[in-house]
Amino acid sequence: MATSVITPQVKKKQRKKGTVKKKVLKKISFWKNKQQLMGLAFVLVVTFIAFIPSLQNDFVNWDDDVNIMENVNLDGFTMENVKRIFHPSTGTVIGNYNPLPIFTFAIEKHFFGLDATPFHVNNLILHLITTLLVFRILLMMKISTPAAIVGALLFGIHPMRVESVAWVTERKDVLLGVFYFSAIYTYIKYIVSKGKAKKYFIYTIGLFVIALFSKIQAVSLPLSMLALDYYFKRPFSFKLVMEKVPFFGLSLLFGLMGIFFLAENSSLDDITNYTFFERLLVGAYSFIIYLAKFVFPYKMSCLYPYPKAISGAFYAAPIGVFAILGGIFYAYKKQMKHVVFGLVFFIFNIMFLLQVLSAGQGYLADRFTYIAYFGLFFMVGYAFDQLLKWKPNLQTFMSIGVGAYLLLFMGMTWQQNKTWKNGETLWSNVLKTEKKTTTPWSNRAFYYRDIKKYDKALLDYNKAIQINPSKATLYNSRGKLYFDIGKTQECINDYNQATQLDPTLTEAWINRGAAYASQGNLKQALSDFNKGIEIDPTYENGYMNRSLLFNQSQQFDKALQDYNAYLKLRPNNAEMLYERAITKRALGTYEAALVDINKAIALKGQQTAYMTEKNLIISLMRN
Repeated sequence: MATSVITPQVKKKQRKKGTVKKKVLKKISFWKNKQQLMGLAFVLVVTFIAFIPSLQNDFVNWDDDVNIMENVNLDGFTMENVKRIFHPSTGTVIGNYNPLPIFTFAIEKHFFGLDATPFHVNNLILHLITTLLVFRILLMMKISTPAAIVGALLFGIHPMRVESVAWVTERKDVLLGVFYFSAIYTYIKYIVSKGKAKKYFIYTIGLFVIALFSKIQAVSLPLSMLALDYYFKRPFSFKLVMEKVPFFGLSLLFGLMGIFFLAENSSLDDITNYTFFERLLVGAYSFIIYLAKFVFPYKMSCLYPYPKAISGAFYAAPIGVFAILGGIFYAYKKQMKHVVFGLVFFIFNIMFLLQVLSAGQGYLADRFTYIAYFGLFFMVGYAFDQLLKWKPNLQTFMSIGVGAYLLLFMGMTWQQNKTWKNGETLWSNVLKTEKKTTTPWSNRAFYYRDIKKYDKALLDYNKAIQINPSKATLYNSRGKLYFDIGKTQECINDYNQATQLDPTLTEAWINRGAAYASQGNLKQALSDFNKGIEIDPTYENGYMNRSLLFNQSQQFDKALQDYNAYLKLRPNNAEMLYERAITKRALGTYEAALVDINKAIALKGQQTAYMTEKNLIISLMRN
């Protein structure tokens, strides 16, 4: 029998006919991949368990008060207040324009009041959603399921996550996480479609805008997109740059807005008197500390105050920074794209937060790593992947080692959540390492005063004043404590000291006026109220206190003017609407009084006191 010869032409024909078949592995959808779904479930369950203590926490006196309890835009969930929340001129809080988190607070406060539990539950839910997105993104970046589990678990339970999740005010971090990583997810979908799926690019722009409304830190997204372009080997071109123009434009707009609002609130005022070179050293030192805390998060605190003097460690820090940059260049030359991407992503997302421009009381903050650490978590997952391939016989040993490391982190996270229980636990934790700064002493004293532990509060205020006897706000705070316990003269003495140290401290003038009023010295009280309002015409408590004085002396027309001024600043304050209604009733303007009572009832519900006044006003109108 003759031997048949299959020529290349015949092979080609056979392939066309299907004679020679190529085996194609069908890609399994994520939602049908049992291994990946089980891995995701494991990650989310472990993360949830690690953060269970946060659900028992209260609010803390570290911006929770100004963002939630005292925020004028949360006085009733109305369309008027929603507009104020999103309008840049009325929506900033302590110089920060983060309208989306404040909007979520408004919803929660409307339905749950000041019960802290729903706020904490929602923070944790948002963190879990972000962790889910991180797991999906890691898989899309072509690392194995076990490696993605490691990376996502690190993101979920790393102790440096606690500040972002357990602190209600940092709703902006977890909201940012949801929309930032959603934008990265859709951008990767756009990349893998080779630019054909335009809808994902549009989704990315939309998600980016929402992320910017969550927190200004989102301005780094265009740089992260460039890092992803490199990772997925998109050829560098003019077109590649031009497609980022909308993103860089939005980043510039929101970045300039953020700087303006911080400057307007004096949040960029330099409290350190460092030179610019020293500020660069602070930035370099912070960068190195963030890397060290990634490996092992030691001495976690809500406050890392600036040092009074720049030490040798700060001067040595640039060496570490240049070493990292050199390592990136070496990895780039060797085409180690996983290393380059991980470090570059970290740098892009931390560099705007290195406090080269002062924007707070501390040079570090655990929350600043919430997005940036993703790059380092990815590197760990990739390294775990490579080790498994390189030494498969050591798989059990490596898995035990990584598991023990993650278990340690889980325990640390569990414990760190407890430090955010309330103002006492929070500031006592800071005082373990920072005893020579006034903030933890005065803030813990504020908490003790609030729960009527006056002896402890007084000790802490005394300690704060001992540390900084020239700080006017400390005397003002201690004066309020003396007022609460009936030591009026000591209270006035402290307000005297506060107004001497800082004659522009409006609150001290108003507080001293209230103290004089309690002594029956209405003339001096009125003088202080007038002085405080003159210094700051937007200080609503000045109008409230003066209106009480006018009511007491039956000067109802002047009291009404002060109620009007107060309600112009806080239009949805039900208590003040009620008080204005009583004053209007005293003036005989019953219909106007009824309008105020009806609005107060709508804001606070059918409360007995309000309904009684309403019925009384109606009966007087009939007479």
